[in-house]
Amino acid sequence: MLISYDDFMARVLVIGSTGLLGSHLMELGRQLGHSMYGTFNKHTINGQDLFPLDVTKRNSVFSLLEKMKPDCVIDTHALHDVDYCETHPEEAWLINVEGTRNVAEACKRIGAKMIYISTDYIFDGKKLKYTEKDKPNPLSYYAKTKLIAEHVIEDLDVNHIIARSSVLYGKGGFGKLNFVLWLVQKLQNKEKVTIVTDQHNNPTFVNNLAKFIFLLYQKNARGVFHITGPECLSRYEFSKIIAKVFRLDASLISSITTPELKQIAKRPGKVDMLTNKLERVTGKKPMSTIEGLTMLKKQIEVAKK
Repeated sequence: MLISYDDFMARVLVIGSTGLLGSHLMELGRQLGHSMYGTFNKHTINGQDLFPLDVTKRNSVFSLLEKMKPDCVIDTHALHDVDYCETHPEEAWLINVEGTRNVAEACKRIGAKMIYISTDYIFDGKKLKYTEKDKPNPLSYYAKTKLIAEHVIEDLDVNHIIARSSVLYGKGGFGKLNFVLWLVQKLQNKEKVTIVTDQHNNPTFVNNLAKFIFLLYQKNARGVFHITGPECLSRYEFSKIIAKVFRLDASLISSITTPELKQIAKRPGKVDMLTNKLERVTGKKPMSTIEGLTMLKKQIEVAKK
């Protein structure tokens, strides 16, 4: 369902418009009547409203934003590979912290609102449920860079929304397959998979995340918001639900524990993000896992026709 914006239209720049979230933001924003512009870096695409941008190049960031003069900048860029960040800290810092600083300072200079996409990994998983007021304690270098980027934005006092999300899934965008599409592909090919049982997060349907981002912008919200699906599931539990919704063979899925995976970077065991603040401000509840997966399945079926 589309949001009724009446006469609310804006110039919106999406940094990272070729990614899973970025591509959905571009599509939804256009449907809502906004003037949408996007940037790309590694994945070159053509379009009169799309521009190349490396956020680590400060002058390039300032030049583009001063030229475009957007009302809002939605910053989806990041070096997301958690283990890679652990072994390449300088690159992770440059992209995730300095790149974000460049965008935030440029937003402040031109008076644009900044919407920044952060992560549930800033928490250590030692608390039962997390609100926006809980103190973060990142376990990995990736998570540390994302938290520091949050602080950079807050310290600059730029008009901002920090949207913390988790285990994003959906259809679209370039690059690495998200977890759901990867699993569906494996199970369709009758391949056996091993999924971790002791890492719990809130799976989030990308369409729902995009909708909430625009809702918060419409309401001129400010500050930190948890935007995730309502259920906290282990990857193994999530996998079983995916197999059921897509009518695939769940017996191909076996379990493994985190110590057996021998991942380079530490992950929190269980981060259950509460969305009470989001629901209070927007008047909407996040889509359930079953609802999100069912909608994704329909989208895939329609695309095949």
